[in-house]
Amino acid sequence: MQCIVCTVMANGKAVSDPPRARRLGNISSRLSIAGIVLSLITVISVVSLLSIRASHKTANSCSYYSYKGSCYRYKTYIGSSGSCAKGVKSAIGYCYSNHSSSCPYYEYSGSCFKYRTYVGRSGKCTSVRSPIGYCYSMYCLDYDYSYTCYRFKFSVGSSGYCSNGIKYKGYCYSNYNCPDNHYLFHGTCYKYKTYVGSSGSCVSGVRSANNFCYHNNCSYYIYQGECYKYRTHVGSYGSCLYGIRSSGGYCYSTYCDMYKYNDSCYIYKEFVGPSGTCTTSAGVRSPDLHCYYTSCPKYTYENRCYKYREHVGLSGSCIGVRSALSHYCYYN
Repeated sequence: MQCIVCTVMANGKAVSDPPRARRLGNISSRLSIAGIVLSLITVISVVSLLSIRASHKTANSCSYYSYKGSCYRYKTYIGSSGSCAKGVKSAIGYCYSNHSSSCPYYEYSGSCFKYRTYVGRSGKCTSVRSPIGYCYSMYCLDYDYSYTCYRFKFSVGSSGYCSNGIKYKGYCYSNYNCPDNHYLFHGTCYKYKTYVGSSGSCVSGVRSANNFCYHNNCSYYIYQGECYKYRTHVGSYGSCLYGIRSSGGYCYSTYCDMYKYNDSCYIYKEFVGPSGTCTTSAGVRSPDLHCYYTSCPKYTYENRCYKYREHVGLSGSCIGVRSALSHYCYYN
């Protein structure tokens, strides 16, 4: 505005005062030049400031993993004792690196993962799932073997077969279902499932809430590849309601429907008193003055064991069970 005023004033008084008009014209020209220079300085300053901000923003942006002001492509959990030769190790056990060779595990989608587990398209994966059904993760919640995470681990022994898995020291690591004749419990496959009750022992296995023992070593009786808690001699016709009868007349079962004593099942229980002895050497004497037998030590009639047998004929009195043909009376 000053320049315009000066110019107008100079033009207005040019005729009456030529020297004054020249001085005002010079002042107006100088002020115009100064305005142009100031405008250029302002433009340069703004451009420089925007450049600095853009550069600062570019320097601070990281598409991968940022650590202590630097950007790294790979972030791998190696633990407190793991090696991080080509990167920077954090205090909590992570290795930050820009070298692809620094990923000793599994690289997927530009990241390094310690575990790769096949879970299929519908299986559980709390980390990154690939389109072909692999789960890439930094932690293994199931069973770890050779940098691979497996859902199942079950014993197959030194000569056992491990289909669809990796065998190591008698165990089979697999991501598929348990093999035939095995039982799955809490993510682990077990060879045996035995009912032990609320007070039964399950030292070599894992007890379930409903009192089953899942284990790989049978400490009871094995019959046809299964583990049974009880083995009771019942003969060819004796009761074997809760088990499987063998050709030798034994009943293998997980329940005892007769007389239970000291984790064994017996078909006959006899009171012998403080000085009495068991009728046969196979009997087991208990502190409550009874003898327990796995086979009948006396007389058997209609699959029941009796201590006494007396011939009473057709009309004699019987305090127990009378036989129809031989006319014996069986009683205890």
